[in-house]
Amino acid sequence: MTTTAPADPSAPSPAGRTAVPPALPALHRHRAYWAWLLSDTGQALGSSLQFFLVPLLVVVVSGSAAAAGTVAALGAGGRIATTLLGGVLADRHDLRRLMTLSGTLAATVVAGMVAVLTLDLGLVALGALNLLAGVRAGLLAGASDAALKQVVPPALLPTASSANQARDAAVAMGGPPLGGLLLGIGALPALAAAGAAYLVAAVGALVLRGDFRAERTTDVASVRAEAVEGLRWLWARPELRRVMTVALLLNLGLNAAVTTLLYHLATTGEDPARIGLVSTALGVGMLVGAVAAGPVVQRFPSGPVAMAGMSLAGLSMLVLPFVPGFWGTLAVLTVGILGGPATNAAMMSYLMHQTPRRVLGRVMSAAELVGAGALPLAPVLAGWGLSLLGLRPTLLACAAICLLAVGAVLSSRALRTLPRPADWAASGA
Repeated sequence: MTTTAPADPSAPSPAGRTAVPPALPALHRHRAYWAWLLSDTGQALGSSLQFFLVPLLVVVVSGSAAAAGTVAALGAGGRIATTLLGGVLADRHDLRRLMTLSGTLAATVVAGMVAVLTLDLGLVALGALNLLAGVRAGLLAGASDAALKQVVPPALLPTASSANQARDAAVAMGGPPLGGLLLGIGALPALAAAGAAYLVAAVGALVLRGDFRAERTTDVASVRAEAVEGLRWLWARPELRRVMTVALLLNLGLNAAVTTLLYHLATTGEDPARIGLVSTALGVGMLVGAVAAGPVVQRFPSGPVAMAGMSLAGLSMLVLPFVPGFWGTLAVLTVGILGGPATNAAMMSYLMHQTPRRVLGRVMSAAELVGAGALPLAPVLAGWGLSLLGLRPTLLACAAICLLAVGAVLSSRALRTLPRPADWAASGA
């Protein structure tokens, strides 16, 4: 940034107007953002396809929802177990290189899954590769999120986060139907598409320009100490502490409910393309919500925005077990997720705005760990719940978890008083 000599404050400005600082360039004028978006979108699409395909492939091979839940839980567990270490790596190393390595390794793991299916090596080998995929995501996938703060100015973080929510909605809406369509052709073309998306992520990172190196420090700390520092920083913020607790419960309830629906449709012989409509319904809700997320996040206090979005999602799960028919279920899912994009944009941009670069990777990985720590239980709850209890009782159990999250949201004063982005610095938030 360059500086110039200050103007004489007593001198009138042209036409009697008061000089104002130049506006920031619009988000779409930042070339580095487009390269980052290409890489992050490739990773998001690859993950969406892989998340959709692997459990269904297990059902096709074994016919068991419980087996599908177990294999899916291995991948989620691998990611959760390594996410704090991934934060340490993001704070120690060049984020651009980590993004490139992440896409390359992800494509390699998917190629291994293709080999397992081609050679008919069985569920154990497929489960091991899904575990490896989760470990890769835990160690490397967070580098892309941490890099966003280096790509756009701080004032554009809420706008960028809102745009990313729209992108996520498009991926959620298009990924599963694409996966279902490709799976109808064959397992190998479907997995090949996921591998190609991961390679796009690697290429996008390679063309990204900017300085993504870690901040140099004279302190030498152990990996364990550095990981704990991120957790301590997050836990010291009462509003974020409550958000993460609520996110843990809500993510578990929502993901378990959606996974229950997917497994139910798969085990009853539903067409894969129709199964993909469940995730499409969520994508439609996210896309509609993302259209409004930008102005909502900028104009309204962040705390009430997050409370409204989380409450809508939680209460929709209470309605879900009693909705008749396939299309009614899709409608409830669509409405329930409408507030998600604004909630995510408000909370993620606030977190990134407040966190120093030296601990950003660790704090974001700590937030993911706390918010998603129970996610490995979601496919287990869905698979075993369907096997032992049936559809409606399992959905009711998911709704009960979501209602606990709603209660935690409504009782948080720290969350209720979180201001809008323009007032974050002035309020000391």
